[in-house]
Amino acid sequence: MGSLPFTSGQLLVRGTAVALSLALLCACSTRLAPSPSSSAPLEQIHDDPARDAQLSLLREAHRAFAQERYPAAALFFRRFVDSTPPPRAPQSAEARWWLGRSYEQMGEYRAAMVEFRALATGEAGGDSQAQLYQQQALDRLDQLRQIPGGSLATVARQVAVGLPLSQLPPVSAWVAWLQALLKIGVTTVLLDPAGSDQGNDRSLETIQAFAGVAHLAGFSVWGALDLHQGRGIALRPEWLSRSLAKNGAVRNGHEPGGTPAMLPDPLHPDYQAVIAERAIMLLRAGCDGILLRTRETQGFAQDFSDGSFQRFASAFGLTITPQQLLGDAAGGEAMEYDRESTYWRWVGWKARGYATVAVRIRRLIRDANPAGRLLIEVHGSTVSEPLTGLEQYGEDLNDLFQRGGGELVIRTEGSKRPALLEQVAQQVGSSDRLWLVRPVTVPDTTPLAEWTEGLGAVTLEEEGGNQLLLPRSTGSLP
Repeated sequence: MGSLPFTSGQLLVRGTAVALSLALLCACSTRLAPSPSSSAPLEQIHDDPARDAQLSLLREAHRAFAQERYPAAALFFRRFVDSTPPPRAPQSAEARWWLGRSYEQMGEYRAAMVEFRALATGEAGGDSQAQLYQQQALDRLDQLRQIPGGSLATVARQVAVGLPLSQLPPVSAWVAWLQALLKIGVTTVLLDPAGSDQGNDRSLETIQAFAGVAHLAGFSVWGALDLHQGRGIALRPEWLSRSLAKNGAVRNGHEPGGTPAMLPDPLHPDYQAVIAERAIMLLRAGCDGILLRTRETQGFAQDFSDGSFQRFASAFGLTITPQQLLGDAAGGEAMEYDRESTYWRWVGWKARGYATVAVRIRRLIRDANPAGRLLIEVHGSTVSEPLTGLEQYGEDLNDLFQRGGGELVIRTEGSKRPALLEQVAQQVGSSDRLWLVRPVTVPDTTPLAEWTEGLGAVTLEEEGGNQLLLPRSTGSLP
């Protein structure tokens, strides 16, 4: 893809966003502290524009760290590290050290250790200052290795709030809204462009403008992708799945007899290409991460398209039809056994294909932003009943977590959230990459600013772990 297709008629919003960014930067500068003591003195501005821009970026990174705007600091330090040529070893070492420290403050210890390890094993070029940072990185690595990886108490909790793009406040209210989110401890804003009536181009422009303002305030911005339902995507007939509902019953929006459903087949290669294109567009618009929404209804294993089923049969050398495998049972006990074994092979093959899509999106994120994040929403029931989750939602927690390389966002209800989080941490061997979805209800008539203030009580509840607050309402909120 090329650059985002912005038209000249859209420049007004972009100009307004820039002005708001400057206003927000000033508004957030009340706690300006001195630069970190172990940071080397920054050079004076010179006549080289590129060098001056790099020095200004490093100054802004230190400013954000001193103001405790750690996501913004990590963003600025990362940009400096990625754009500074190798001969600038001392400043590169300085920026990478504070990048690791920024990740620590955000509770992302694994990411911090990656940066410290890269610093400790890099070339210092005989520079004493760079060698000092390398020694500090080695010492910090030793300290971080002593932190129990599975302990929830060692992770600084992050809080994200999700919002449909259509519910985003007017541009003139962005600053006030972001300041209100800062007060209640929110660190990330998740925007869902699905269902927006602005059109793809206008939606992307809005996301880009908002991301610029949010980054200056120290927020991360994520974009949501709906792979399973295909919301916000013009689905072609050949992408749609079918389902052989048993006993003539209607299941999950499918009509009996295997007629086309409104759900896309996530394994269709052309549909996957569209999903990848959407991911790239969100990343180019400034998103720091992408959330893959979970399947809303059961029936993952029953859904199929002719193309995906043919690929499955070919992969295992089978001569079988969807009706034989997924239709009403027929035959004796021996036939039932073979059919059952083949059925679970199909379930595992299809779930593996979904994890492969997650891997593809993760690579796109890393290509665009090495510090970018992939988040995969899963059902809480998958934790307690793995086979049910695999069959009904296509969720294999270990495959999505380890192979997909993302973070798990667990959708659950009620008082079982902390115990469920601990159970997932034991299954996947980590807790710092886990999030709990916390549904929050908001009436349609409540102004967004008032609703935001009410979230403060939710964010203060001690449940441990990272939280993603998703609004639920009787109207258009998801």
